[in-house]
Amino acid sequence: MLWLLATIATAGLGGLSVFVALRRMEQQVERVLRDAPRLTSERLVEGAYGRIEGRARSQAELVMAPGLDRPCVLYELVVWQRFEDGSSTADWGEVHRSIVGGELLVDVDGVVVRVDAQQVQLVTAPVHDHAGDLRPGAFHRSGPFTSRIRYVVADADVQVVGTVSREVDADPGATRDYREIATRLRMIAARNRPLVLAARPQRP
Repeated sequence: MLWLLATIATAGLGGLSVFVALRRMEQQVERVLRDAPRLTSERLVEGAYGRIEGRARSQAELVMAPGLDRPCVLYELVVWQRFEDGSSTADWGEVHRSIVGGELLVDVDGVVVRVDAQQVQLVTAPVHDHAGDLRPGAFHRSGPFTSRIRYVVADADVQVVGTVSREVDADPGATRDYREIATRLRMIAARNRPLVLAARPQRP
């Protein structure tokens, strides 16, 4: 996963090298987003790989992005800490990375596709930087810390790249005929094909 690669790079490389390595990884994921074929509602079939585009919403209670006090369908929190070794130099290391959010519903031309926020690699989204540790209940005697929040608000235009999966709908009201089995669509990560999400710039 991208966060794991980022952690390894941060731990094993020095300043500029980390930046270059991470930027290359970001470009690889961005290329996945750009090159994936677009899936319209008619092409949403089991096993299809590609990119869906639509508005994201959630049936669950929205989560509040720390430092912003803004309701979102999901947000990513990354925290860095500066480590000093007694010399004149100090290195920043990533000490926390998490995505907070539940199930997203993406409307693709009237067809709802589900996306698990916990499984996505977030490529682009609005950013909020904070000089401090935004982890809930964080209390640290050493530091300093810096945090970055990337967030996706309700009804944001998003692009999601993944593989289409059809699953049984557990909602008993999803079908009117007891002889039929109701199904629903979900975008998932598959082997060598991550689940990638990008939020477009917000409308004014």
